[in-house]
Amino acid sequence: MNYTTNRSIPETKRTATIASDSQCCSSLSAEGTLLTNYKKDVDIHDFDDIEEYSKIVHYGLSLRDINLVKQKLQRQKGFLDFTYLYDRINQNHIPLSDLIISVYHSPERYYAQTQNRVNTLEQLAKQRGLKPIFMTLTLPSEYHEFKSTKQGKLVSNKKYNGMAPKESVKVLTKMFARLRQDRALKDLKKENRIYFRVNEPHKDGTPHTHILMFVPEDRIERVKKAYERLYDSRANDIQVVTDKIDNSVAYVMKYINKVLPLSKKEKLSEKEEYLNAWYSRNRVVRFSSSKTLAPLSLYKLLHKRYSMYALTKLLNEDHFDIYVTLDTAKIVQIIDEYGEMVYMQSDNYTIKPMGSYSQNNSQTSDSALGRIA
Repeated sequence: MNYTTNRSIPETKRTATIASDSQCCSSLSAEGTLLTNYKKDVDIHDFDDIEEYSKIVHYGLSLRDINLVKQKLQRQKGFLDFTYLYDRINQNHIPLSDLIISVYHSPERYYAQTQNRVNTLEQLAKQRGLKPIFMTLTLPSEYHEFKSTKQGKLVSNKKYNGMAPKESVKVLTKMFARLRQDRALKDLKKENRIYFRVNEPHKDGTPHTHILMFVPEDRIERVKKAYERLYDSRANDIQVVTDKIDNSVAYVMKYINKVLPLSKKEKLSEKEEYLNAWYSRNRVVRFSSSKTLAPLSLYKLLHKRYSMYALTKLLNEDHFDIYVTLDTAKIVQIIDEYGEMVYMQSDNYTIKPMGSYSQNNSQTSDSALGRIA
């Protein structure tokens, strides 16, 4: 794939985005510029028993935490419902809530997109004759703010190092990087080491991660030995999946389904509600994968023309010339190898707030471009 500017396209800057955490919302379109502002959360809840209000309920969160998440998501919903994409040529008004792919505000769309990514990776693994390995990585006790008693109650952990879940996820990422940088995997071509990864909280809110990786069959033992050498076997687990790839993917989808409760039901149980809030409150990504597929930002521009699988294949074959702006690295034009323009940024669209919402939210500024956090 050839870029016609002197800089790469940062994954987080390719399209206008609204997000409550790093995966809250996916891109709307490359046609509009989204102007908004971030207002710091202020807890104004009137609660008589402050100690009870701050008491941990599930996943390291208190009633105060979940109320802050609800306030934030409600503000976002208001923004999405009362802001629209205006087509100056056709004079159409389209609410942003009809366009976004969000784990909180359009969970069905988000789940469908995630399932599409999983299915495409599975298809690639089958095509390349790769075999699955399932791994779990956990953090040592000092990363846990609480520990469980024999009665199952959570009590403070005196060894806790004070690290928040968001930072703990970064530690897990570095742990996983040690395996990916080991020669057992590093010697392989990137198309022969592909994976899904799901982050999930323990009962006390400390994150752990599940990984389903696909590698050539003759490399499995080397990867397993590297895993056992790098990680403490008392807290971490690796399993060579001897069953069919379809079943192993169904196994990891079980975890994806668990961390996306809103995609399956409208009314959540108390525990599911706290689980959903944990990701927003701590800004933790639920699901990620190896850079095997076409970038989501590009797929969102071309999904009407190409499936995720087809687009990934074409990118790997340098099928496109992609033109971006020098200052923002925004995609403005995509031309295929035959000289056909498959995408061109349109100036026909602007994003505007509806009258009452605009008056009530007059703090909008250019300095907070494209993100609610």
